[in-house]
Amino acid sequence: MIRIATDSCNDLSKEQIQEKNIAVMPLSVILGEKEYFDGENISPKDIFDYVAETGVLPKTAARSVEDYKAFFEELTKNGDEVIFIGISSFLSASYRNILEAKKLLKNNNIYVLDSLSLSTGIGLQVLYAASLVKQGLKAGEIYYKLIDQSKHIQASFVVDKLDYLYKGGRCSAMARFGANVLKIKPRLELVSGKIENTGKYLGNLRGVLKKYVDDMLRLHPDYVDDICFVTHTCLDEKLPQEIADYVRSKNIFKEVVITTAGSTITSHCGPNTLGILYKTKVQ
Repeated sequence: MIRIATDSCNDLSKEQIQEKNIAVMPLSVILGEKEYFDGENISPKDIFDYVAETGVLPKTAARSVEDYKAFFEELTKNGDEVIFIGISSFLSASYRNILEAKKLLKNNNIYVLDSLSLSTGIGLQVLYAASLVKQGLKAGEIYYKLIDQSKHIQASFVVDKLDYLYKGGRCSAMARFGANVLKIKPRLELVSGKIENTGKYLGNLRGVLKKYVDDMLRLHPDYVDDICFVTHTCLDEKLPQEIADYVRSKNIFKEVVITTAGSTITSHCGPNTLGILYKTKVQ
């Protein structure tokens, strides 16, 4: 049997995880001196409340080598093969720790993929892997197909305010002040596994997000039309629904799915962040 595994940064819904029998390793979120596990005992609301009360941003952390070792030992105890798809190696120490755990286990039935992505950019690859398992491909064949697909994932977000990025040391005080005063909203895009600021928008969030959708579909038109995720941390749930309907109005994707970002993503981008994520064609 082939098991697909990932970390909690994948941002798929619980229903999708259960339906596809995906194993998930929760990443750590630290509030003050207390450690929580993403998707298990902390929610985005907990983070918003904590930051509002303390002014202190949560910290996130990779799991230890020993944690990953125990995770893989459990998954492979019956001789199953495991394909693990995790957060970009440029964004977390997780990938390094996973490779070290595999080395300690000396188990050739464990395949580790650097997604070069985050959030449902990982989720897209997880679902693709699950579909290949269903088709009856061997683990090695799936792994090499995933390597190709990982380089063709369009993942981007628009951040409403820079407060969380500023508190996390990811932008200057001047940039934060100017952006918030002028209502500038940056577009962050995954490029070769790294987060880059590839654009900025001015104005009301609702209008900005529709312009952003137009821009992404224009800039990256070589889409695979099976599914597009609208992933968000919005406080008003009507907004992601409206943007998803706007994406559907383009008649490009067979399925447009709304998911709420988990605590790992929320810890870094804050409220009212939204992105569209989809696969592009492997040349």
